[in-house]
Amino acid sequence: MKRINAVIIDDELSAVHVLRGMLAEFCPMVHVQSVANSIDQGVRAVRQYQPDVVFLDIEMPPQGTGFDFLRQTEDCDFGVIFTTAYAHYAIQAINDAQPVAYLVKPIKVPDLIQSIHTATVRAGKLAAMQSDPAHRGIVLGDARKGSIVIRHADILYCQADGPCTVFFIRREGGAIERLSVYRTLKEVEAELPGDAFCRTHHSFLVNMAHIQRYERRGRAGVLYLPRDTRVEVSANKMEPFVQQFHAFLRGGVGK
Repeated sequence: MKRINAVIIDDELSAVHVLRGMLAEFCPMVHVQSVANSIDQGVRAVRQYQPDVVFLDIEMPPQGTGFDFLRQTEDCDFGVIFTTAYAHYAIQAINDAQPVAYLVKPIKVPDLIQSIHTATVRAGKLAAMQSDPAHRGIVLGDARKGSIVIRHADILYCQADGPCTVFFIRREGGAIERLSVYRTLKEVEAELPGDAFCRTHHSFLVNMAHIQRYERRGRAGVLYLPRDTRVEVSANKMEPFVQQFHAFLRGGVGK
């Protein structure tokens, strides 16, 4: 059975002790990586351990609520199991967090077991998605829209624009969207998989899956992408590009 890594966030030490005891006795597949007694501690623990699931209390004065914790960890991926003495937060929890489960204290053993079963199924589906290249992506910050997840498969290419990088993203129907982020192209290149993306120029990083054809122009070249999009290949990048692109087509690693 798959092991589930967990973090418990609750300001009541007695509640933490009870929950840990129940997990040890009835849900031995759950490994508690860390316990936090405040929102700040919880944020640090989640970022450090990257758990599959977080057992989250809601009322944790004076710092705030579990919903404040969730707002500070929007860029992290974990399932949430609320553990609270208050049933009236259920609707807000469902609307805001889409939790794995909502457990009201005192927690009942069957409810806890069912929540872990749901978390196990979720973790299995997530692992399957992460193993599929079509689902892998990058998180980009946007001043108007917040954190945006862009799938690698949807990125046509990236272009340097001073201290920023412009992403050219193919949407449903073929339309191309531009998204500018405050990251250098070098930083973006480090985050994207090197076996799928090729630096063809000091200003361009191209997703090789979208290359329809390429032409040599002297020592340099040009790539043709969907919707008649063209990207330059500089002279010093042309031969490395050809080698990497052919390796990509063969299913190998180009660099």
